[in-house]
Amino acid sequence: MGKELEEKTISVAEESKETLQIHFEVSIFDLFKHYYQVRLVVETNRSEISFCLPSWTPGSYMIRDYATHLHKFNVCNALTKESIPWEMVDLHRWKLTNLPKKFEISYIIYAFEDFTVRTNYLETEFGFINPPALFLYPEGNLEIPSTIQFQVADHFPNVYSSLPREESNPHQFYAKNFDELFDSPFHLSKKNSVFFTAGDTKHELLVEGDVSFDFITKLANDLQKITETQIQWMMESPSLYYLFVLNLSLPAYGGLEHRASSINYFNPDLIHDEEEYKRLLELLSHEYFHLWNIKRIRPIALGPFDYQKPNLTKELWIAEGFTSFYDAYFLYHSGFLTLDEYLNKLQSDIFSLEDNEADFWMSLEESSFTAWTKYYKRNGNSHNITVSYYTKGGVLALCMNLFLLKESKEKKTIRHVFHKLNEVFVKEKSRGFTKQEFFDVVEEVTGVNLKLEFNDYLENPKPIPVDDYLDIIGIQRVQTDLVGDTGFKTKEKNGNLFIQKIQHKSNGNSFDLMLDDEILAINGKRANLSLLQKLEKNLRPGEKFHLILSRAGKIKEIMITASGVYKTKKLLLAEDCPLEKKELREYFLRNIV
Repeated sequence: MGKELEEKTISVAEESKETLQIHFEVSIFDLFKHYYQVRLVVETNRSEISFCLPSWTPGSYMIRDYATHLHKFNVCNALTKESIPWEMVDLHRWKLTNLPKKFEISYIIYAFEDFTVRTNYLETEFGFINPPALFLYPEGNLEIPSTIQFQVADHFPNVYSSLPREESNPHQFYAKNFDELFDSPFHLSKKNSVFFTAGDTKHELLVEGDVSFDFITKLANDLQKITETQIQWMMESPSLYYLFVLNLSLPAYGGLEHRASSINYFNPDLIHDEEEYKRLLELLSHEYFHLWNIKRIRPIALGPFDYQKPNLTKELWIAEGFTSFYDAYFLYHSGFLTLDEYLNKLQSDIFSLEDNEADFWMSLEESSFTAWTKYYKRNGNSHNITVSYYTKGGVLALCMNLFLLKESKEKKTIRHVFHKLNEVFVKEKSRGFTKQEFFDVVEEVTGVNLKLEFNDYLENPKPIPVDDYLDIIGIQRVQTDLVGDTGFKTKEKNGNLFIQKIQHKSNGNSFDLMLDDEILAINGKRANLSLLQKLEKNLRPGEKFHLILSRAGKIKEIMITASGVYKTKKLLLAEDCPLEKKELREYFLRNIV
């Protein structure tokens, strides 16, 4: 009797335990109308479940309301095909009730909104799936595994993703949970890939677009050098497999990092230009470094994710800023940038922060925290009041490294800090770090209180005294040819000039000029592009010039006083600096800090 009772108790417990099994089937509903179809087969003993579609994609910090493109939602019994009650309870959530043990959900996704790394796309040559924009998840059950079967072979023989797949069925993938699924995009293609190895990682490169095999081979060889440099910098290969997808189908620019892959778009018309090709390598270098910085070593707010609302953090200056510093730095140390080219890259970022007064409006921490509403939702005034955590964060990373080179007795730098962060927070604690924990690790590794030196530039809207830090390694700014600046940029339409951009300077005057004002006359003469260019060429600081404008059908006259800008600004290596600075400079340029 005791054994029978025990067996009955186990049986009841097993029956009462909730079960949930999920299988996706993705097909093409209409290729020419750009529709995917998703069929979701669910087996469960639950009578009620809510399914949600994410509202945003990690790495792209803006609510995007992907449910906008979900249509023809339907639920039925998987065996009898009878309809099952459901209700759309908010804009991203569907509540299902009176569920049988096996049911299926079907819906259509429109995939031609934008050609970007964060949106779905489908056309005759290829298809792209950004998983948060396509796959529903059961509310409260992100830990559930799933299988994903693609029925697209009639159009696309190859489906690329970093997810593991069935050996006997290359179009069926497995995700151990929804966080993994949402971080593993799919690219549907007629193209074949190439492979290369760096460290312990097998890399696959898929190039979409009409490019030669010679170009693909060259790119793979160059990527091998870049990835080897980064793996050596971190002293590990965190993933045994990594997928690069580079789409060269349409003029576009952008990349998005993922757990074992990156999706990158670039203009195919530019790839044979040497300077633009280096810009492409910089993009790929940037996204690959995220394999560590953000995908593993991360601020604590960036995972686990709430896919319905913003995951706010003030530390994107680490996640993106440090990556923005190292992307070009790795190119320099991989042999793709000369010293002059690398200095040009640095000065471009440094000087761009001085083009407007945003440094006096927004701190780096505010830039990070408000990325969702300010950085990603830009308007005609954003450049004047919004600091980029990419650009200024990259400049800050440079200054921090230079300061550490000077102050750390053993020349410990951000590289050594990242090794420690990886050891403690990735491998031991399996979580992200707080701001204070980051600075605690810096001090532990380097012996330097970096927070004391730089916290003011994080919390307050003020410029970083970059020249002081560059002077540590004997790099100086040279500025010559002070000229006048109008304070605005124009666009030409049908031979007429319209105000396109107004640049607010911290030391400049305010004037009555609005976006889309039409310039009718300059200093009493009929306005045209040639006349404006002549004014810009000969204008002196403090000089006044007169404009006649048309605004909303009314004529308006204004007088503007030109501000002063340096026509030539450049960073140069100082040859007459002390030996100590030269030695630190050599260390910075010869070793990867």
